[in-house]
Amino acid sequence: MFGTTAAGGLAVATLGSKAIAASGVRMLASHEQLRAAYDHVVVGAGSAGCVLAHRLGQAGRRVLLIEAGGPAKSAAVSFPPDWPKLQGGPLDWQYATTPQPGLGGRVITVPRGKAVGGSSAINALAYQRGHAAAYDRWPRGWRHADLLPYFRRAETFSGGANAWRGGSGPLHILSLADVPDRNPVAAAFVAAAQESGFSMSPDIGGETAMGVGWNQLTIKARARDDAATAYLGSLDNAAVDLLVGTQVSGLEIEEGRCRGVRIADRIVRPDVEVLLCAGAIDSPRLLMLSGIGPADELGRLGIRTEADLPDVGRHLEDHLLLAGVTYKARREVPASHYNHADALLYVPPSTPGESPDHLIMCLSLPFVRPTVGPAPSPAYVLVPCLMRPRSRGRVKLASSNPLDLALVDPNYLSDPRDLQVLVEGVAIARDIGASAAFADWRESEIYPGPRWTGGPDREDFVRRAANSFNHHVGTCRLGAVVDETLRVKGVTGLRVVDASVMPSIPAAMTNAATIALAERASDLVLDRG
Repeated sequence: MFGTTAAGGLAVATLGSKAIAASGVRMLASHEQLRAAYDHVVVGAGSAGCVLAHRLGQAGRRVLLIEAGGPAKSAAVSFPPDWPKLQGGPLDWQYATTPQPGLGGRVITVPRGKAVGGSSAINALAYQRGHAAAYDRWPRGWRHADLLPYFRRAETFSGGANAWRGGSGPLHILSLADVPDRNPVAAAFVAAAQESGFSMSPDIGGETAMGVGWNQLTIKARARDDAATAYLGSLDNAAVDLLVGTQVSGLEIEEGRCRGVRIADRIVRPDVEVLLCAGAIDSPRLLMLSGIGPADELGRLGIRTEADLPDVGRHLEDHLLLAGVTYKARREVPASHYNHADALLYVPPSTPGESPDHLIMCLSLPFVRPTVGPAPSPAYVLVPCLMRPRSRGRVKLASSNPLDLALVDPNYLSDPRDLQVLVEGVAIARDIGASAAFADWRESEIYPGPRWTGGPDREDFVRRAANSFNHHVGTCRLGAVVDETLRVKGVTGLRVVDASVMPSIPAAMTNAATIALAERASDLVLDRG
């Protein structure tokens, strides 16, 4: 069983930091400790940056990995059920959107990890690959068949290796199909979904990526296994330096080539190239601060244009979820030993061969937006999620000051099709919630309840319940900003490797896709793929 004391969690968190320190990573307290030369500078020690540092370091490359945050030592990082405590805290950049007209003018928080491990250190631990059809909309070389070997290479799967799953990768993936202490409300959800006609998937991340199944999480030995503990912690005999607490203020561009990165009072110039891994918000921000982006907008901020790439910052996509379709429980709901969403359902699409539009998660806690109403107690919630959004937004610079956070405008529900899909998702969730399999737990449906009547009332509920799933992608996308090898168009010596290059959003949580993408990118950088 999990330990529940703060001291126990802290011990695990400290062990994670010690594992990194005991690996082939040299942690630097100051830029005065930098080596005389590096082959690569990696900006951002999130999921993609940790993968690159691991693979390049193991290949003998000299790597400097730069992270604005520090080691993720909080007890809540290691203890899976405590992940909600991390968002909005010191390990979070605490971004927020601009007011969203589609959500009644609400501002939505945008948690982004500010720590070694990036958002993989503060997320909900879910590791979902998604449906192959979503990747098959990507360019050649990046489709599902291309990425499958890299998904497998990344992971050690609790169910063992097979044609779909890896058995010896750095990152440990725990399927809750393999544990005895799943939440009983989640078990009722699995039975209810089957009662409603949905088939059971034995491995929701494997060959059967649709239907109802048990969640899969980045957990090793009952503790979070984030990108830092998995990839940096398993390095050996590598020339990898990790510079923490250091914010990159921009890229040094000279005559069409990226010569290095600007930190504090110096420029670090790698011998080979810069790898930008700052994520779907900060990668375009750093590009634009460095003169790579839409020339007209850069000019208005007094930034000299080095490469006119109008699509930098555009095409922002994000999954929306609804918090939530809420039920008052007949008795106390047991606490989850994992991430509070032990089971989920990917609803098969109406068009065969497509990726799903709907994900329904079962949460064993009262996850309800204040704009919906007060949360009952005890309660459980069914959470409809929009898996293929049609709305597009953008990331823009607030100013030319590198310390200013970017402006994030996802433009939620600007495409009316998204609203309709979410209305359908609520209907699916309510049908499952009303099934006989939930009778032992369900006292009454609280939200949307009697308000779920005509079209306007349903749309109003969706707008009030909507929240970000925090799966931002697309702001430096393949084909528009970077080429098929992730090199920035019009600039040599620079690649972007993170979720920003995804040309469309996977039909699942994005951490697994980001890691697989970075695994393949490491082969491209090493000229192996």
